[in-house]
Amino acid sequence: MPKSKAGPAPSEPDEPPASASPAGESERPRDAVATRLLECALDKIRERGLAVTVDHIGFEEVIKAAGVSRATAYRRWPSRQAFLSDVIAAAVQRVRLTPEGVDDVRALKGYLESTALDWADAQQRRNAVVALLHIAVQADFERTLGSTDTQTYYGLTATCRNMQDTEVRAAAQAALKSAAARMAGYRSRIYRLLPDRMGYRLAPGLDPDTGFDLMSDAAGAMMYGLTVTAYNDPGFATRTFPTAAWGSTEVEEWTAPAHHLVGLVLSYLQPDPDIVWDEDRIARVRGDIAELEAFVEQMVREDWGK
Repeated sequence: MPKSKAGPAPSEPDEPPASASPAGESERPRDAVATRLLECALDKIRERGLAVTVDHIGFEEVIKAAGVSRATAYRRWPSRQAFLSDVIAAAVQRVRLTPEGVDDVRALKGYLESTALDWADAQQRRNAVVALLHIAVQADFERTLGSTDTQTYYGLTATCRNMQDTEVRAAAQAALKSAAARMAGYRSRIYRLLPDRMGYRLAPGLDPDTGFDLMSDAAGAMMYGLTVTAYNDPGFATRTFPTAAWGSTEVEEWTAPAHHLVGLVLSYLQPDPDIVWDEDRIARVRGDIAELEAFVEQMVREDWGK
């Protein structure tokens, strides 16, 4: 997890200054003023990263950066802790965990177009599925690791546990849970699409209605652990080792995060024995990937506004 470039903020008054409001300012701060202060605080988070707490965000520093009078700011937030509580709530609301995108699907499509595969051969299909998953999860991990929103989300998760205000803590935790559920739901929709196109289905014992949700939750939990590990040991994200992994006969260079994630996904799936790999089925594979590209583009645009 990135460390703040600045140490803890100096001690600040917990009560508003006695000075009167400058002429022309209303007795209660306008919404625009509060928004300006919160935006400045969120800029500090984006610049420095959110560590285990938000103690390094100084209220006085933010007031100065926002160009707002101290009297106005302290009327809106009587104490620094009240201000930081609102900062946390605003930061949670703006977190957007980064999903798989069109570029990932295009990478899968590029692999299929550049590789001569005999889809009628079970081993070649397995090799292709492992390779495609390898490409997808490695890209997903790198994007997650480099996302400032992910760093903020993980930092907020730790921060909320230590908040003294129970109501603010409960609201923040609910918002964090909602952000995680949204991301898990997106991944679950992707997981429902890909296996069928590659000739796989859920492993025995998994409910068809909830199995992909379960897999998505497990992948999200593992991604969290792998990302935190990489924050503490950057080499963990880049060290590779050669192996023919997870039933493939092709030796590839793997990072530990990609190896773990692909293994988890495949533990939820099995080849569908009911699929007949005739010429019509094989011809559908490439067309399905092209359709998936358009579907993901639409889903990202609708869900994330991109």
